[in-house]
Amino acid sequence: MPKNLRYDGRTSWLSFKQKFDSYRKVYKWSDHECRDYLNWCLEGKALDDLTIETRMGESFSFRDIMRKMEGRFGSKELPETSRAKFQQATQQPGESLEDWADRVLTLATPAFRDLPDQFGQREAVSRFCQGCIDREAGKHACFELPRTIQHALDLVRHHQYVSQVVDGKKARKYDQEVTVNAVQSPADVRMESLEKAIDQLTCKFEASLASNSPTNNKDRKFP
Repeated sequence: MPKNLRYDGRTSWLSFKQKFDSYRKVYKWSDHECRDYLNWCLEGKALDDLTIETRMGESFSFRDIMRKMEGRFGSKELPETSRAKFQQATQQPGESLEDWADRVLTLATPAFRDLPDQFGQREAVSRFCQGCIDREAGKHACFELPRTIQHALDLVRHHQYVSQVVDGKKARKYDQEVTVNAVQSPADVRMESLEKAIDQLTCKFEASLASNSPTNNKDRKFP
């Protein structure tokens, strides 16, 4: 456990969250371990708020706890500003679906903190689908009307898998057709046709020279 990984509710929550996420990814903590380590890192009013909000119940996942802490200590702006950031958010190049889902939920917490949780959850699902880089997969997930972020994420992944399988078969079929066409018209056949054309042109040229020779045209001059 890093000694400098502490948060008391008075310093920057975003700085602590970034450092905690870095340790979590490097050491590959499980969800249960993340909850334990977070509990050990907090102190002061941050620990009091965690105890009151979650009552340290096992029903709360690490992501749920982090969203509650984000809404309590990470939001220092007006709800209108938070909602504008939420509506403009899109998945960034190189950002995984899991990270994009986490970011949507993190943005939804301060944006809809004064509204029921069900409304915020519904808006987060809609923003997740509409902001996906894969537009077709996101549209497919929207049509299925998912109720949770996890359900929407599963729908997007399933659509991407099916599309990859179908498009892969089409690509292989196209490659086979190109190969067959290449066998039917190889380079040596084209070279043989070119040689025949040159021979015919040479014969015509020689015949033209013979017909225009001085013996056949004594009174005419040719260059």
